Amino acid sequence: MRNVCLLLLLFQLSAGLALGQVKGTVLDKATGKPVAYANIWVENENIGATSSEKGEFQLAQINLLGKTLVISCLGYEKAQVAISDRNLRVLLKPSAVALKEVTVKKSTKRSKFIINKLDGNTQYSFGSNGTPWIVAQYIPYKPSYAATPFLDEISLVTLSNIRNATFRLHLYAVDKNGQPGRELLSAPLLAQAPKGVRNVKVDVSQHDLQMPPQGLFIGFEWLILRRNRHEPVDPETGVAEGPSRASYEPSLRCYGPEQKSPNGWIYHQGKWRSTNQCEGDAITSATPHFQLTLSN
Repeated sequence: MRNVCLLLLLFQLSAGLALGQVKGTVLDKATGKPVAYANIWVENENIGATSSEKGEFQLAQINLLGKTLVISCLGYEKAQVAISDRNLRVLLKPSAVALKEVTVKKSTKRSKFIINKLDGNTQYSFGSNGTPWIVAQYIPYKPSYAATPFLDEISLVTLSNIRNATFRLHLYAVDKNGQPGRELLSAPLLAQAPKGVRNVKVDVSQHDLQMPPQGLFIGFEWLILRRNRHEPVDPETGVAEGPSRASYEPSLRCYGPEQKSPNGWIYHQGKWRSTNQCEGDAITSATPHFQLTLSN
């Protein structure tokens, strides 16, 4: 009888936790279709998620009623939604993207120029245990870039415990406050990280983007998707170490403490913060190292 009561109590507790979780679906307001890979944060909280290919998301934490979700996704206006129910239907409004006329043509005889060249140092990296961070590095403009104005390729070093971990890159303009602003791309820039420590190259030449005179930000976003989840196993026992040790791959090479750079930013709790202003916080180690290749 005691065992039956114990099992009943455990069932009630698990049911209560499940009922406390917030689930939802992100949809295009114009078409009603699911919006994949939306970045979702609980405002002012270290809680977030990524919508799946079906637009679905789940926040495992309880007691979120009355808080506010901040949802952003390329091609849509940022939305803020009050958590008034445990099952949410979020509608994102497509943003009007003004296409600029291309007046400069690429040269048939191409030259290339490399900025922030990568080296063999992979001592420092930054990863996610289930938080949909976006980390960004500011790349300032220099007059010497005028001869090679087009963005050609982005290189970065990833450290992944799984094969083909999917992540997303962003290119941002600089806003009036000097932080990441509007997206420079009109389509998602998805890439994959092979298993191990690898130099990953992402071709952006097809977008015909020129280096803005104010410079730009390159951003890396973790996608909190089941296929990116890695739960480590004890090498001696072969037993999984538990959900608390799980990570979402890949990790990203960052600058070390002795290489502190004022050019790092992180999208955290639904807003951008400079990593240079987070003293005493692990976020100070989140300044990513990107190599950018320009061409004419």
